[in-house]
Amino acid sequence: MALVVVDFQEKLVPHIDGIDDILKNAVKLIKASKTLKIPILVTEQIKLGKTVDAVADVLESEAIEKATFSCFKNREFKKRLEDTNANRVILVGIEAHICILQTAIDLKKAGYEVYVAADCTGSRKSYDKEIAIMRMQSEGIKLTTSESIIYELMESAKHPAFKKILEIVKG
Repeated sequence: MALVVVDFQEKLVPHIDGIDDILKNAVKLIKASKTLKIPILVTEQIKLGKTVDAVADVLESEAIEKATFSCFKNREFKKRLEDTNANRVILVGIEAHICILQTAIDLKKAGYEVYVAADCTGSRKSYDKEIAIMRMQSEGIKLTTSESIIYELMESAKHPAFKKILEIVKG
């Protein structure tokens, strides 16, 4: 499993519908992934500035700069993802109808099992996100939420990180 954090950048974030909740949920998922030692890849679309502080402050990964809308069409991203040996990928980020959608479809075509945390994705217009979600579902992408995927990754309340994850989720 790998978590891919897509384009939460300075010039775009202020224009995303529902961004406060999206960022809050994405940060929880990032923190939980770090706790569970899941590899995290971060991307930044050229010309949109740096990753916003709310997300950058909890990451330890250096962002992969990209010009392609699909992360998977970027050579460095593809290599770093292959280096994780993950066969399942969780996607979060913006915009749902552009970079998330294209990345999800390309990953699925390449044989990855793809999950999109819908509460951690957004678009400037809610309608664009709604249509993207429907399209991803029709393409066989698994739709979920941050909390659902966190508990799925733990599998049990007996997981050694359960108490720490509970603090993150409640936070």
